[in-house]
Amino acid sequence: MNTLKKGLFQPGKIIPGLEINGNPAPYPVLNERAIRAGAGIMFVLGGTAFALAFLAQDFRLLKIVVVIFFIDFFTKVVLGPKFSMVSNLANFMVKNQKPEYVGAIQKRFAWSIALTMASLMILLLYVLEIHGPINLSVCLICLTFMWLETSVGICVGCKIYYGLIRLKIIKEPQFPPACPGGACPISKSNL
Repeated sequence: MNTLKKGLFQPGKIIPGLEINGNPAPYPVLNERAIRAGAGIMFVLGGTAFALAFLAQDFRLLKIVVVIFFIDFFTKVVLGPKFSMVSNLANFMVKNQKPEYVGAIQKRFAWSIALTMASLMILLLYVLEIHGPINLSVCLICLTFMWLETSVGICVGCKIYYGLIRLKIIKEPQFPPACPGGACPISKSNL
């Protein structure tokens, strides 16, 4: 029995009979190609804002992009990616490609990490009005995560998710979800 709620705000879609790498996938899934495209879109936005802040010490664009990131990641985590403008644009960009399905739960966890970073940036920029190395450090970490996702297909948040399961810090899902290219464990015996 799938423990995730089915309905409007589900983090992915359940595809009856879907198999990933020869294993049944009865859990919500997302198209990895669209996720990588979305990470690429956000990488370009964030990279442009970071470059302006780093090279010219002009944080105006960074303040705007941080709000966009916060709204987008909040939407993905709380409402689901189908309500995210970036996700919808990314899905449109890859609509003619064959989907590569991955588990939605670990992607939602990864987006939660990004939401935390965006929240920290809002706190630093808008509440504490700090503009300097700490902002750029948080931004650089986030950009590194997005670059790894979009360019190499490595989801750092997904790796952290599985690491926390191994350490028994978070509960193991009933059905261990697949990662792109079979990079994550997909059977309970591997966790």
